[in-house]
Amino acid sequence: MHEMAPSKPAAALLLALAVLLAAAQPSSAIRVKPACSPVVIPSPPPPAASPPPPPTPVISNPPPSVPASPPPPTPVISNPPPSVPASPPPPTPVISNPPPSVPASPPPASPVISNPTPSVPASPPPATVSPATPPSQPTECLTPLMGLTPCMGYLTNTGVATPPAACCGAFKSLVDNAPICLCHGLNGDINKIMPAPMDFMRMMSLPGNCAVPLPMQTIAQCATASVPPLDPPTAPAAPSPKPSL
Repeated sequence: MHEMAPSKPAAALLLALAVLLAAAQPSSAIRVKPACSPVVIPSPPPPAASPPPPPTPVISNPPPSVPASPPPPTPVISNPPPSVPASPPPPTPVISNPPPSVPASPPPASPVISNPTPSVPASPPPATVSPATPPSQPTECLTPLMGLTPCMGYLTNTGVATPPAACCGAFKSLVDNAPICLCHGLNGDINKIMPAPMDFMRMMSLPGNCAVPLPMQTIAQCATASVPPLDPPTAPAAPSPKPSL
C-alpha cells in the first residue's frame, strides 16, 4: 500500500519546522556532530474537513390540501305538528237579578231644645258726656278766699308740718268753684286777709299735699284784666235828698 504524498500545506509546514530547528542548533565548528543523526518523522497531516451536508431540497409544489367535509344538512320537517288551540276563558256569569240596594239609614235627628237660651239684653249705649260747664266768673274774690280760713295756720306758721284735712277740702272747693281767685294767692294779695304774712312756698305746695291739680288754663289768665277784684265793689252812694223849699 503506497503512502499518501503530503499535500502542499503540509510540506510548507515541514519546511518551516526544519528552518527553525537549524537556526536553533549551534555551528558545526563548536558542536561535534554526532555520528548518527536522528531521523525526523514528519507528523501526519491533519484530517481533511468533512464536506458540509447537502442542502435540503425545497419542495416548490406543496401537497394539495384536503377539503374539509361539510357538516351534514339539518333535516327539514315538512309537516310540522298541529298546534293545539288555547282553550277560551269561561264566560262570566251574568246576574239577571241584582241584589236589592239597602237604603242608607238617616242620621239621628238632633234633639230639639225646648227651652231656648235667654237672649242677653244689649247694653245701652254709653251716655254722652257733656263737657263740664266752667264755673261762673265771680264778681269778687274776698268771699271765696275767706273759705281758706282752715289753711291759715299752715300757710303762715312753719311749725305746722302738713295741712289739715279741712284745709284740703276748702282748697278743693276754691279750685272747683272760683279757680280764677287763685291769682290773688299767687300775686300776694291774699296777705290782706291773713293774720300774718303767708309763706309763698307753702301756698305752692297745697296742690301736691292735697292731691288737687291746678287748672293751668285758668292760671294762665292771671296776667289779664279778667281777674275779679279782691274786695267787692262798693255800692254808689245814694244821692242826698234836696232840701225842701
